[in-house]
Amino acid sequence: MRKIALICALALAGCGAPEAEIGRLSEQDLPEDAETMGAMPGPEAREEAESGGFLARLLGGGTSKGGTSEPDQSAEPGAAEETARLTPPETYGASREVEPKPQKRGLFGLFGGGGNTPSDGATSEVAPGTVLPYGKVARICGLSDRQMGKRVETYPERRGTYALYDSAPQSTGLRTFYLTGFDDGCARQFSAAVAVLAGAESHEQLRYGLPAEVHPYSTTDKAYEKLKSRVCKVGRGKPCGNRINRLERDTVFVSIYERFGSNAQWHTLLVHGGDVLAQDRKGG
Repeated sequence: MRKIALICALALAGCGAPEAEIGRLSEQDLPEDAETMGAMPGPEAREEAESGGFLARLLGGGTSKGGTSEPDQSAEPGAAEETARLTPPETYGASREVEPKPQKRGLFGLFGGGGNTPSDGATSEVAPGTVLPYGKVARICGLSDRQMGKRVETYPERRGTYALYDSAPQSTGLRTFYLTGFDDGCARQFSAAVAVLAGAESHEQLRYGLPAEVHPYSTTDKAYEKLKSRVCKVGRGKPCGNRINRLERDTVFVSIYERFGSNAQWHTLLVHGGDVLAQDRKGG
Protein backbone atom coordinates (compact mmCIF):
# COMPACT_ATOMS: atom_id res chain seq x y z
CA MET A 1 0.00 0.00 0.00
CA ARG A 2 2.84 2.39 0.78
CA LYS A 3 4.35 1.96 -2.69
CA ILE A 4 0.93 2.41 -4.33
CA ALA A 5 0.48 5.67 -2.42
CA LEU A 6 3.89 6.84 -3.56
CA ILE A 7 3.08 6.01 -7.18
CA CYS A 8 -0.15 8.01 -6.92
CA ALA A 9 1.75 10.96 -5.44
CA LEU A 10 4.20 10.89 -8.34
CA ALA A 11 1.36 10.66 -10.85
CA LEU A 12 -0.35 13.70 -9.32
CA ALA A 13 2.94 15.57 -9.36
CA GLY A 14 3.16 14.88 -13.08
CA CYS A 15 -0.06 16.84 -13.63
CA GLY A 16 1.61 20.08 -12.56
CA ALA A 17 3.92 22.37 -14.44
CA PRO A 18 6.86 20.56 -16.09
CA GLU A 19 9.39 22.59 -14.18
CA ALA A 20 7.95 21.38 -10.88
CA GLU A 21 8.47 17.68 -11.52
CA ILE A 22 11.11 15.44 -10.11
CA GLY A 23 12.79 14.43 -13.34
CA ARG A 24 12.49 10.91 -14.57
CA LEU A 25 15.58 8.97 -15.50
CA SER A 26 15.09 9.06 -19.23
CA GLU A 27 13.75 12.59 -19.81
CA GLN A 28 16.36 14.98 -21.16
CA ASP A 29 16.97 17.92 -23.41
CA LEU A 30 20.38 17.29 -24.88
CA PRO A 31 20.79 17.52 -28.68
CA GLU A 32 20.90 14.39 -30.85
CA ASP A 33 24.56 14.93 -31.75
CA ALA A 34 25.81 14.95 -28.13
CA GLU A 35 28.98 12.90 -27.70
CA THR A 36 29.36 9.99 -25.32
CA MET A 37 31.56 10.68 -22.36
CA GLY A 38 34.03 7.89 -21.78
CA ALA A 39 35.30 8.99 -18.42
CA MET A 40 34.47 7.84 -16.46
CA PRO A 41 16.61 -7.61 -14.91
CA GLY A 42 15.42 -10.11 -15.02
CA PRO A 43 12.78 -11.12 -12.48
CA GLU A 44 14.07 -8.68 -9.86
CA ALA A 45 13.53 -5.65 -12.07
CA ARG A 46 10.06 -6.87 -13.10
CA GLU A 47 9.04 -7.05 -9.46
CA GLU A 48 10.39 -3.52 -8.99
CA ALA A 49 8.45 -2.21 -12.00
CA GLU A 50 5.21 -3.87 -10.88
CA SER A 51 5.52 -2.38 -7.41
CA GLY A 52 6.03 1.20 -8.52
CA GLY A 53 9.61 1.24 -9.76
CA PHE A 54 12.67 2.96 -8.46
CA LEU A 55 11.19 6.46 -8.81
CA ALA A 56 8.65 5.69 -6.11
CA ARG A 57 11.51 5.55 -3.61
CA LEU A 58 12.30 9.22 -4.16
CA LEU A 59 9.64 10.29 -1.67
CA GLY A 60 10.48 7.59 0.85
CA GLY A 61 11.82 7.78 3.25
CA GLY A 62 44.27 23.83 -0.95
CA THR A 63 44.99 27.27 0.50
CA SER A 64 48.54 28.67 0.68
CA LYS A 65 50.09 28.94 4.16
CA GLY A 66 52.32 31.91 3.32
CA GLY A 67 51.79 34.90 5.59
CA THR A 68 53.32 37.67 3.45
CA SER A 69 51.65 39.65 0.74
CA GLU A 70 54.66 39.39 -1.59
CA PRO A 71 54.75 36.24 -3.72
CA ASP A 72 57.70 33.97 -3.10
CA GLN A 73 59.30 33.26 -6.47
CA SER A 74 61.17 30.26 -5.09
CA ALA A 75 57.85 28.58 -4.25
CA GLU A 76 56.55 28.60 -7.83
CA PRO A 77 57.65 25.04 -8.74
CA GLY A 78 55.94 23.64 -5.67
CA ALA A 79 52.80 25.62 -6.43
CA ALA A 80 52.76 24.21 -9.95
CA GLU A 81 53.01 20.69 -8.58
CA GLU A 82 50.14 21.38 -6.18
CA THR A 83 48.01 22.73 -9.03
CA ALA A 84 48.71 19.64 -11.09
CA ARG A 85 47.83 17.38 -8.18
CA LEU A 86 44.45 19.08 -7.74
CA THR A 87 43.33 18.54 -11.30
CA PRO A 88 39.57 19.21 -11.57
CA PRO A 89 37.50 16.02 -11.34
CA GLU A 90 35.32 14.56 -14.06
CA THR A 91 32.34 16.83 -14.62
CA TYR A 92 29.33 17.16 -16.84
CA GLY A 93 30.29 18.35 -20.29
CA ALA A 94 33.61 16.52 -20.53
CA SER A 95 34.07 14.11 -23.41
CA ARG A 96 36.86 11.68 -24.12
CA GLU A 97 37.35 8.13 -25.32
CA VAL A 98 37.56 5.26 -22.86
CA GLU A 99 41.18 4.20 -22.43
CA PRO A 100 41.68 0.43 -22.69
CA LYS A 101 42.61 -1.33 -19.47
CA PRO A 102 45.20 -4.07 -20.00
CA GLN A 103 44.13 -5.86 -16.80
CA LYS A 104 40.40 -5.65 -17.39
CA ARG A 105 38.62 -8.65 -15.91
CA GLY A 106 36.22 -9.07 -18.81
CA LEU A 107 32.82 -7.63 -19.62
CA PHE A 108 31.10 -9.19 -16.65
CA GLY A 109 34.02 -9.67 -14.29
CA LEU A 110 33.01 -7.11 -11.67
CA PHE A 111 31.49 -8.96 -8.74
CA GLY A 112 33.47 -7.40 -5.92
CA GLY A 113 30.46 -6.19 -3.98
CA GLY A 114 31.45 -2.50 -3.99
CA GLY A 115 34.92 -2.85 -2.50
CA ASN A 116 36.92 0.31 -1.81
CA THR A 117 40.53 -0.93 -1.73
CA PRO A 118 42.51 1.15 -4.25
CA SER A 119 44.34 -0.73 -6.99
CA ASP A 120 47.98 -0.03 -7.78
CA GLY A 121 48.39 3.46 -9.23
CA ALA A 122 44.89 4.67 -8.33
CA THR A 123 44.95 8.13 -6.77
CA SER A 124 42.28 10.42 -5.35
CA GLU A 125 41.18 13.47 -7.28
CA VAL A 126 39.97 15.14 -4.09
CA ALA A 127 41.08 15.01 -0.47
CA PRO A 128 38.85 13.49 2.24
CA GLY A 129 36.41 16.09 3.52
CA THR A 130 36.18 17.97 0.21
CA VAL A 131 32.67 19.16 -0.61
CA LEU A 132 32.01 19.11 -4.35
CA PRO A 133 29.60 21.50 -6.06
CA TYR A 134 26.46 19.92 -7.46
CA GLY A 135 27.05 18.34 -10.86
CA LYS A 136 30.68 17.35 -10.33
CA VAL A 137 31.91 13.79 -9.81
CA ALA A 138 35.38 12.93 -8.49
CA ARG A 139 37.37 9.84 -7.61
CA ILE A 140 38.35 9.40 -3.96
CA CYS A 141 40.42 6.47 -2.70
CA GLY A 142 41.11 4.79 0.62
CA LEU A 143 37.93 5.64 2.55
CA SER A 144 36.46 3.03 4.85
CA ASP A 145 32.75 2.23 4.82
CA ARG A 146 32.37 4.11 8.09
CA GLN A 147 34.04 7.21 6.66
CA MET A 148 31.60 7.25 3.75
CA GLY A 149 28.53 7.10 5.99
CA LYS A 150 25.52 4.80 5.76
CA ARG A 151 25.07 2.35 2.92
CA VAL A 152 21.58 3.20 1.71
CA GLU A 153 21.30 1.17 -1.49
CA THR A 154 23.05 -1.58 -3.44
CA TYR A 155 22.68 -2.75 -7.02
CA PRO A 156 21.86 -5.43 -7.92
CA GLU A 157 20.08 -5.76 -4.60
CA ARG A 158 21.08 -9.37 -3.96
CA ARG A 159 24.67 -9.22 -5.20
CA GLY A 160 25.58 -5.64 -4.40
CA THR A 161 28.02 -4.98 -7.26
CA TYR A 162 27.56 -1.25 -6.60
CA ALA A 163 26.88 0.39 -3.23
CA LEU A 164 25.59 3.90 -2.54
CA TYR A 165 26.64 5.63 0.70
CA ASP A 166 24.96 8.70 2.22
CA SER A 167 27.15 10.85 4.48
CA ALA A 168 24.11 12.35 6.27
CA PRO A 169 21.07 10.11 5.74
CA GLN A 170 18.87 12.11 8.12
CA SER A 171 19.26 15.25 6.01
CA THR A 172 17.14 16.30 3.04
CA GLY A 173 19.60 18.96 1.89
CA LEU A 174 22.56 18.86 -0.47
CA ARG A 175 25.25 16.56 0.94
CA THR A 176 27.98 14.12 -0.07
CA PHE A 177 27.25 10.69 -1.54
CA TYR A 178 29.71 7.95 -2.47
CA LEU A 179 29.32 5.17 -5.04
CA THR A 180 31.59 2.11 -4.84
CA GLY A 181 32.10 -0.85 -7.15
CA PHE A 182 34.69 0.50 -9.61
CA ASP A 183 37.61 -1.43 -11.07
CA ASP A 184 40.18 0.94 -9.55
CA GLY A 185 38.90 0.21 -6.03
CA CYS A 186 38.09 3.89 -5.42
CA ALA A 187 34.70 5.45 -4.76
CA ARG A 188 33.08 8.18 -6.84
CA GLN A 189 31.99 11.19 -4.80
CA PHE A 190 29.25 13.66 -5.69
CA SER A 191 26.81 16.03 -3.97
CA ALA A 192 23.05 15.49 -4.02
CA ALA A 193 19.88 15.82 -2.00
CA VAL A 194 18.50 12.62 -3.53
CA ALA A 195 20.37 9.87 -5.40
CA VAL A 196 18.70 6.83 -6.96
CA LEU A 197 20.11 3.66 -8.56
CA ALA A 198 18.26 1.95 -11.42
CA GLY A 199 19.05 -0.98 -13.68
CA ALA A 200 18.95 -1.51 -17.42
CA GLU A 201 15.42 -2.91 -17.51
CA SER A 202 14.02 0.03 -15.55
CA HIS A 203 15.78 2.39 -17.96
CA GLU A 204 14.30 0.60 -20.98
CA GLN A 205 10.78 0.71 -19.57
CA LEU A 206 11.04 4.49 -19.32
CA ARG A 207 13.16 5.28 -22.38
CA TYR A 208 11.20 3.22 -24.88
CA GLY A 209 7.91 4.49 -23.52
CA LEU A 210 8.83 8.06 -24.51
CA PRO A 211 8.72 9.35 -28.12
CA ALA A 212 12.18 10.32 -29.35
CA GLU A 213 10.72 13.40 -31.06
CA VAL A 214 9.56 14.78 -27.72
CA HIS A 215 12.44 13.44 -25.62
CA PRO A 216 15.59 13.24 -27.78
CA TYR A 217 18.26 10.76 -26.81
CA SER A 218 20.76 12.11 -24.28
CA THR A 219 24.44 11.28 -23.82
CA THR A 220 23.68 8.47 -21.37
CA ASP A 221 20.86 7.20 -23.59
CA LYS A 222 23.19 6.98 -26.59
CA ALA A 223 25.92 5.31 -24.54
CA TYR A 224 23.41 2.71 -23.36
CA GLU A 225 22.27 2.06 -26.93
CA LYS A 226 25.86 1.26 -27.96
CA LEU A 227 26.37 -0.99 -24.95
CA LYS A 228 23.03 -2.74 -25.48
CA SER A 229 23.76 -3.30 -29.18
CA ARG A 230 27.06 -4.98 -28.32
CA VAL A 231 25.71 -7.17 -25.53
CA CYS A 232 22.15 -7.90 -26.68
CA LYS A 233 22.63 -7.82 -30.47
CA VAL A 234 19.56 -5.63 -31.05
CA GLY A 235 19.07 -2.33 -32.83
CA ARG A 236 18.51 1.15 -31.50
CA GLY A 237 15.24 1.74 -29.74
CA LYS A 238 14.58 -1.96 -29.17
CA PRO A 239 14.63 -3.65 -25.75
CA CYS A 240 17.49 -5.98 -24.94
CA GLY A 241 15.19 -8.96 -24.68
CA ASN A 242 16.20 -12.26 -23.13
CA ARG A 243 19.82 -11.13 -22.68
CA ILE A 244 18.86 -8.35 -20.27
CA ASN A 245 20.31 -10.30 -17.34
CA ARG A 246 23.77 -9.85 -18.84
CA LEU A 247 23.36 -6.09 -18.56
CA GLU A 248 21.71 -6.20 -15.17
CA ARG A 249 24.79 -7.81 -13.62
CA ASP A 250 26.96 -4.68 -13.67
CA THR A 251 25.10 -1.85 -15.38
CA VAL A 252 23.47 0.88 -13.33
CA PHE A 253 22.05 4.36 -13.87
CA VAL A 254 22.57 6.91 -11.08
CA SER A 255 20.09 9.80 -10.99
CA ILE A 256 21.42 12.75 -8.97
CA TYR A 257 18.97 15.41 -7.76
CA GLU A 258 19.91 18.77 -6.28
CA ARG A 259 16.77 19.16 -4.16
CA PHE A 260 14.38 16.91 -2.29
CA GLY A 261 11.19 17.62 -4.19
CA SER A 262 10.94 19.71 -7.34
CA ASN A 263 13.86 19.51 -9.77
CA ALA A 264 13.80 21.17 -13.18
CA GLN A 265 17.13 19.51 -14.03
CA TRP A 266 19.15 16.58 -12.74
CA HIS A 267 22.32 14.68 -13.56
CA THR A 268 22.62 11.06 -14.67
CA LEU A 269 25.58 8.68 -14.63
CA LEU A 270 25.76 5.45 -16.64
CA VAL A 271 28.10 2.95 -14.98
CA HIS A 272 29.03 -0.40 -16.52
CA GLY A 273 31.71 -2.96 -15.81
CA GLY A 274 33.41 -0.84 -13.17
CA ASP A 275 33.62 2.31 -15.32
CA VAL A 276 31.63 5.52 -15.73
CA LEU A 277 30.62 5.30 -19.40
CA ALA A 278 28.71 8.58 -19.61
CA GLN A 279 27.35 11.54 -17.67
CA ASP A 280 24.81 14.15 -18.67
CA ARG A 281 22.32 16.72 -17.44
CA LYS A 282 18.64 16.21 -18.13
CA GLY A 283 15.50 18.23 -17.71
CA GLY A 284 14.25 21.60 -18.90
